[in-house]
Amino acid sequence: MLYAEVLLTRITQNPYLSSDLLSASSKAKLAAIQSPTRAQQFILGRLLLAQAASQFLGIEYMAGDIEEGEFFPYLSRATHLHASISHSGDSLGVTVNPQRIGLDIESCRPKANIAKLAEFALHQDEASWVSAVPEESQERFYLLWTLREAAFKAGIREQVIRGNSLMIDGNISPAWHWASEREPSQRVSIACLAPAPWF
Repeated sequence: MLYAEVLLTRITQNPYLSSDLLSASSKAKLAAIQSPTRAQQFILGRLLLAQAASQFLGIEYMAGDIEEGEFFPYLSRATHLHASISHSGDSLGVTVNPQRIGLDIESCRPKANIAKLAEFALHQDEASWVSAVPEESQERFYLLWTLREAAFKAGIREQVIRGNSLMIDGNISPAWHWASEREPSQRVSIACLAPAPWF
């Protein structure tokens, strides 16, 4: 089973965050964000990422050492590590790992017509699995949705955007490694192409 430490926080519990500690590239990216809520998420994500790097490395790692890449932030003083950030609603989470692990968090709000949404957003096999047990359809949908998002962030894009199913014989069995946990109001999933020896 895949294991990675994920740090979670609530955005509303961190209302007054300064961008002073961010790197120049993070400040430049932040300047383009119009929404105050989104800007707060951005700053908090980098601060929490620095905390995760500090815990992983056993040294003090600063938010100013997090640079902005084309798609993802990276740790300029620890380029052997990969970072993943996700937020949904009031929740924000990060993970730092030697292996490229994708993280996705989704607030599990009930959807009115989950079967139709599954047909639109998921593979046919997956949509059938979601609908097979109506009382579990919401949970099944969010499990598959977050796994697909996490896999995309882990660079496993061909397998999640080319119409491939994550299901084999009625079980979730993708050609990559994953783990998922249901928190009280959200689902947190991680995905990785191959396990690393420290997992």
